[in-house]
Amino acid sequence: MKPSRVTSALTIALAVLLSGCEDTPAGPERHTEAPADAAQAYRGAFDASYTFEAAVFDIAAAPDGSILVAQNTTVKEIDRKGHVGEVITVPTVAGSPINGLEAIGRRSFFATSGGQDAAVGAGLWRVSAGVARKVVDIEAFEQTHDPDVSVWKDARCEEPEFTAGPQSNPYHLVALSGNEALVADAAGNALLWGKSNGEVGWVAVLTPPTDESGDYRVLKTQADGTDCYVQPVPTSVAIGPDGAYYVGELTGATAEGLPIGLSRVWRIEPGARNVVCPSAACEVVISGMTSVIDLAFGPDGKLYVLEYDENSWLAPFIPSVPLGGGTINRCDVGTGRCDAVVQRLTLPGAITFDKWGDLWIVENNITAPTVHRVNLR
Repeated sequence: MKPSRVTSALTIALAVLLSGCEDTPAGPERHTEAPADAAQAYRGAFDASYTFEAAVFDIAAAPDGSILVAQNTTVKEIDRKGHVGEVITVPTVAGSPINGLEAIGRRSFFATSGGQDAAVGAGLWRVSAGVARKVVDIEAFEQTHDPDVSVWKDARCEEPEFTAGPQSNPYHLVALSGNEALVADAAGNALLWGKSNGEVGWVAVLTPPTDESGDYRVLKTQADGTDCYVQPVPTSVAIGPDGAYYVGELTGATAEGLPIGLSRVWRIEPGARNVVCPSAACEVVISGMTSVIDLAFGPDGKLYVLEYDENSWLAPFIPSVPLGGGTINRCDVGTGRCDAVVQRLTLPGAITFDKWGDLWIVENNITAPTVHRVNLR
């Protein structure tokens, strides 16, 4: 598998398992004090829960207070009275789920469809008045431009089951307006922008995590001596109170073992285009995370960072590695300090804040999706 894939169900993780994955490295130091009974504490934080029948990769808060839920290719809604109803089924390419949602009005939203091999099906959709339109052909853009390859990646660095060349998996997104959005392209290792008129380009290309010497971490070396690097895998994007773009990473597998403590959160200057991270326009503001799957700024101005599992996103697929539990962290992007506010989650996939400032989360996002409202007060 291609480590940056993060496609539907994440089950393709099985193909990246390396011989060094049997041991679980120690995680990064955290600024947190876990409660005596953390499991009870986190369960007690939920004050509403809703179950769904198929994989849920994103949720989004609408202006009226309802919560949109992407269940495979069907978008559902939890209304203000707690009733669940269907909004629309998006006609994606077969096998491409809705990976990202961002509300722009009452039952109006942007959505991303996940890319299959060679970026097939990757797109940005706009839904309004009961009609779904694919407004940006990310598949065509990636096949033509391939931003990460133009910066650092060797296009041949694909696992055998994927075509050597352009790959794309648009994941979570954020709206800049009712007609423009930013998209975290997990398989493309880039933050993209797209408009309702079909225009598309790249904001930034993320580069691999580095080793103690400051060199890109090597995943493997091909027979001809070409190094293939650990991939950054952008999964999430949020706009901060300062107008900057904040991007979170999942981080691909490593040659040494599980990718623990390698995930970063980047800050990209507002309005930036065609920048490379790191650079003057793009810097790391939070480091030492593991498998960041979503970001959201809260009403308190803090950045809430969701980690899929403390033993990495690979843990569910390696019998010898126990789940460490997912975490919601409250972070100060000015100091880089993070405090865990909810712990021991089971494979959480997305977070969002509603109009009243309440935090929502999807847990067990693949096998038994449940959307919770979290009481942080």
